[in-house]
Amino acid sequence: MKKLIAAFGMMALAAALSTVSLAQDQSAPSSPSAQQSTAAQSGQQPSTPPQDPSMQTAQTSSFAGTVVKASGKFVLKTSDTNYQLDDQEKAKQFVGQQVKVSGSLDASTSTIHVADITPAS
Repeated sequence: MKKLIAAFGMMALAAALSTVSLAQDQSAPSSPSAQQSTAAQSGQQPSTPPQDPSMQTAQTSSFAGTVVKASGKFVLKTSDTNYQLDDQEKAKQFVGQQVKVSGSLDASTSTIHVADITPAS
Protein backbone atom coordinates (compact mmCIF):
# COMPACT_ATOMS: atom_id res chain seq x y z
CA MET A 1 0.00 0.00 0.00
CA LYS A 2 2.86 2.40 0.83
CA LYS A 3 4.44 1.70 -2.55
CA LEU A 4 1.18 2.49 -4.32
CA ILE A 5 0.78 5.81 -2.48
CA ALA A 6 4.41 6.69 -3.19
CA ALA A 7 3.95 5.89 -6.90
CA PHE A 8 0.81 8.07 -7.12
CA GLY A 9 2.64 10.86 -5.27
CA MET A 10 5.53 10.71 -7.72
CA MET A 11 3.15 10.78 -10.70
CA ALA A 12 1.30 13.78 -9.25
CA LEU A 13 4.59 15.60 -8.66
CA ALA A 14 5.78 14.84 -12.21
CA ALA A 15 2.49 16.08 -13.67
CA ALA A 16 2.68 19.30 -11.66
CA LEU A 17 6.28 19.96 -12.71
CA SER A 18 5.56 19.31 -16.39
CA THR A 19 2.57 21.69 -16.24
CA VAL A 20 4.75 24.45 -14.75
CA SER A 21 7.46 23.80 -17.32
CA LEU A 22 4.98 23.88 -20.19
CA ALA A 23 3.49 27.15 -18.93
CA GLN A 24 6.94 28.73 -18.80
CA ASP A 25 7.74 27.58 -22.35
CA GLN A 26 4.54 29.12 -23.68
CA SER A 27 5.00 32.44 -21.89
CA ALA A 28 8.57 33.02 -23.16
CA PRO A 29 9.05 32.31 -26.89
CA SER A 30 12.50 30.95 -27.57
CA SER A 31 12.91 31.66 -31.27
CA PRO A 32 13.84 35.17 -32.46
CA SER A 33 10.95 35.20 -34.94
CA ALA A 34 8.52 34.35 -32.15
CA GLN A 35 10.03 37.12 -30.03
CA GLN A 36 9.66 39.61 -32.89
CA SER A 37 6.08 38.51 -33.49
CA THR A 38 5.22 38.88 -29.79
CA ALA A 39 6.97 42.27 -29.68
CA ALA A 40 5.12 43.44 -32.79
CA GLN A 41 1.79 42.42 -31.30
CA SER A 42 2.50 44.32 -28.09
CA GLY A 43 3.88 47.38 -29.93
CA GLN A 44 7.37 46.96 -28.47
CA GLN A 45 10.70 46.78 -30.24
CA PRO A 46 12.35 43.35 -29.95
CA SER A 47 15.42 43.47 -27.77
CA THR A 48 18.74 42.52 -29.26
CA PRO A 49 21.58 41.17 -27.18
CA PRO A 50 24.63 43.43 -26.86
CA GLN A 51 27.34 42.54 -29.31
CA ASP A 52 31.04 42.34 -28.73
CA PRO A 53 32.58 45.46 -30.36
CA SER A 54 35.35 43.37 -31.89
CA MET A 55 32.68 41.33 -33.69
CA GLN A 56 31.02 44.33 -35.29
CA THR A 57 31.71 45.24 -38.87
CA ALA A 58 33.44 48.60 -39.06
CA GLN A 59 32.20 51.16 -41.57
CA THR A 60 34.68 52.20 -44.24
CA SER A 61 35.33 55.95 -44.44
CA SER A 62 37.66 58.22 -46.39
CA PHE A 63 40.29 60.47 -44.84
CA ALA A 64 42.33 63.12 -46.64
CA GLY A 65 45.71 64.39 -45.55
CA THR A 66 49.46 64.01 -45.92
CA VAL A 67 51.45 60.92 -45.05
CA VAL A 68 54.31 61.91 -42.73
CA LYS A 69 56.70 60.10 -40.45
CA ALA A 70 56.17 60.87 -36.76
CA SER A 71 57.85 59.04 -33.86
CA GLY A 72 59.23 56.46 -36.26
CA LYS A 73 55.87 55.57 -37.78
CA PHE A 74 53.93 56.69 -40.83
CA VAL A 75 50.81 58.66 -39.95
CA LEU A 76 48.13 60.57 -41.83
CA LYS A 77 48.36 64.24 -40.91
CA THR A 78 45.09 66.11 -41.37
CA SER A 79 44.17 69.67 -40.48
CA ASP A 80 42.69 68.41 -37.19
CA THR A 81 44.86 65.54 -35.99
CA ASN A 82 47.33 62.79 -36.82
CA TYR A 83 45.98 59.28 -37.39
CA GLN A 84 48.10 56.17 -36.96
CA LEU A 85 48.07 53.96 -40.06
CA ASP A 86 48.02 50.22 -39.44
CA ASP A 87 49.49 49.34 -42.86
CA GLN A 88 52.96 50.87 -42.72
CA GLU A 89 54.06 49.28 -46.04
CA LYS A 90 51.28 50.96 -48.02
CA ALA A 91 51.87 54.26 -46.23
CA LYS A 92 55.63 54.23 -46.93
CA GLN A 93 54.99 54.62 -50.68
CA PHE A 94 53.22 57.96 -50.14
CA VAL A 95 55.50 59.82 -47.70
CA GLY A 96 55.14 63.58 -48.15
CA GLN A 97 52.20 63.24 -50.54
CA GLN A 98 48.59 64.38 -50.25
CA VAL A 99 46.50 61.20 -50.17
CA LYS A 100 43.04 59.80 -49.63
CA VAL A 101 42.95 56.88 -47.21
CA SER A 102 40.00 54.51 -47.23
CA GLY A 103 39.51 52.44 -44.12
CA SER A 104 37.84 52.17 -40.75
CA LEU A 105 38.72 54.35 -37.79
CA ASP A 106 39.36 52.96 -34.34
CA ALA A 107 38.50 56.14 -32.42
CA SER A 108 39.88 54.82 -29.13
CA THR A 109 43.41 54.65 -30.55
CA SER A 110 43.12 57.15 -33.47
CA THR A 111 44.19 54.36 -35.80
CA ILE A 112 42.92 53.94 -39.34
CA HIS A 113 42.72 50.31 -40.44
CA VAL A 114 43.78 50.92 -44.03
CA ALA A 115 41.82 49.40 -46.90
CA ASP A 116 43.43 51.55 -49.61
CA ILE A 117 45.66 54.61 -50.06
CA THR A 118 45.50 56.66 -53.26
CA PRO A 119 47.05 60.00 -54.26
CA ALA A 120 44.70 62.94 -53.80
CA SER A 121 43.39 64.27 -57.09
